[in-house]
Amino acid sequence: MTSSRAVTASSEWRFHRDIYRARPEIGAVVHVHSTYATSLSCMRRGIPAFHYMVAIAGGEDIRCAPYATYGTSELSSHVVAALHERRACLMANHGMITIGESMSDALDLCVEVEALAEQYLNCLAVGEPVLLNRAQMVEVISKFGSYRRLKEDVAR
Repeated sequence: MTSSRAVTASSEWRFHRDIYRARPEIGAVVHVHSTYATSLSCMRRGIPAFHYMVAIAGGEDIRCAPYATYGTSELSSHVVAALHERRACLMANHGMITIGESMSDALDLCVEVEALAEQYLNCLAVGEPVLLNRAQMVEVISKFGSYRRLKEDVAR
């Protein structure tokens, strides 16, 4: 049996493997140390519902996994938990991970999360942003599901 999943040599092989095991529906994992997401991760802050586009990552927020040394099973466990019902997470004092059905899906999400991280940090420079409430985020998440199905239908 062959797999279409990309394999990359990395000290972080463990969380790549464990994400694929926990999320068999995904086909790609992107891990980066981008400037803004990493800055937030060093503050041990996830990205709350300050903007409706946070829902692009699959939920009401983008979690920040607790810190653990890179390459460890402890970090892998934290990442898998932070990705539960999500497609992206930050890793405390480390960086960001996104997942997708394909490499382009995961990479596109990585770009979106980095933009959200920059916007959120800009808000924090002025004060605490007003957050959308749970009902507002549930509505957006629902609309994103419909949008994704529509986009897939149009592509066929």
